[in-house]
Formats: sequence, structure tokens, C-alpha cells
Amino acid sequence: MRAFIYSFRGKPWNEECQAAYNGFKKLGVECVLFSTNEELETHTQEDIVVAGILIMEHIFSQLKIKIGVYNYPKELEEYLHRKICTIKLSELQKVKLPVFIKPVQEKIAQGMIINSFDDLGEYNNLPPDTELLCSDVLQIISEWRAFIKYGKIIDIKHYSKDSNIKCDFDTIQKAVDLCHDMPASYSLDFCVTKDGKTCLVEMNDGFSIGCYGLDEEQYAMFLYARWAELAGVPDPFKQILPK
Repeated sequence: MRAFIYSFRGKPWNEECQAAYNGFKKLGVECVLFSTNEELETHTQEDIVVAGILIMEHIFSQLKIKIGVYNYPKELEEYLHRKICTIKLSELQKVKLPVFIKPVQEKIAQGMIINSFDDLGEYNNLPPDTELLCSDVLQIISEWRAFIKYGKIIDIKHYSKDSNIKCDFDTIQKAVDLCHDMPASYSLDFCVTKDGKTCLVEMNDGFSIGCYGLDEEQYAMFLYARWAELAGVPDPFKQILPK
């Protein structure tokens, strides 16, 4: 197996690509930097591709790999602590502001708080029938990402606001224990609200995902776990536990 890492001017494209490059190198995996389709001509199913969402969608399309939609797992509804509904983008004008929105289809646009209909940004470029998840706005004071691989938490990393305010890690573990039929690797983002609740922000599939300081080798193995599952190939790192 090899790791094909998206690059720009001969260097890994962003922080995540660099972390994956470093991690796979440490694992003894040959890394191939690429920036064009032609450079992927020798790619095989066992060779992971690490890149942004648009390139990954192209790769998955070429390999005829279908990605599921997870967003808010039904079994974790009790951890949301807010109302969430699904509407079309064309119906957004009827919603009371402020509201948090994100596409049902993962990663076609960033989730964001809408305080004014002039704030839609990249959502203006989406088709009117795009399905959105709308939720009440939480008063967030700290945010954390739990990285889960093969049903086990491998690490929890802070990524926004006050790092001194910790999530209730027991709550995160209970949430993970409730999850069924999940990808081989995924993340659950949790926050602490002003009133002290630990709430589920969202779930993220385990490809094209921010590392937020996760150990580089663990990050590489986390990415490969999901790649192996999607590509239908063995995961040589499956039995390696976090240090």
C-alpha cells in the first residue's frame, strides 16, 4: 500500500495533508505527493488518497464508492439538547433567526449560524432544493472532537473556544457506546454550553477530517481505517492500539 497525498508546489496541501504525510512516513508507508489526475494513474484500491472533500468525492466516484449520510445518529438524539429539523434551502426565509444550518449531504458547505439572510455566503451557490439541517443556536463556550476508530475512542482534542472548560468525558463515552452501524472511523464533536451541558454538535465521517492535533501516526491509521472499509481492502493497522 501507498499513501497518495494531495500537494501544492511539491508540499502537502494543508495541515491535515502534512499530518497524514508525516504519520504514514512514520508507519513506514511510501508517500506519493500528487496534484493532478495523471499522477494517480498507478493508484490501486489499497492505496489511500488524502485530499480535500471535492477531490475525495471525485476519487470515490471513480472507484464507484458510495458514502453514507450520518449527521445526527438517531440513537444520540438525547445528547443534542436542541430541536433539529430538515428543510430545503428555498424554505430558509421562513425560519426564525438566528439559526444554525448545515447541508444534509456532508461537506458540500460548512455549517454556520445565520443571523441575517445576507449572511448566507457559499449557500447562495447551492441549488434551491438543497436539503438543510436547521437547529436552535447553542451558547457554546468550548468545543471538543472525539476520534473513534472501530468503536473505541482513540483521543479527544479541543478545537474551539476555551480549552480550560472540559466536556463531560463520561457523557462522550456513553454516546459512543450507544452508536451502532457506524463507519470504521468517525468523529463526534461535542461542546459545553453556557449552562454547563455537554451537547453533541455533529458527527463527521472519517475521511477528509480535521486532525486538531491528533498524534500523526494515529491520524494516518484513523484515515486508513475508513479508507480500507470503503475500498473493501484489509486494514494492516487494525490491531494497533493508541500509545
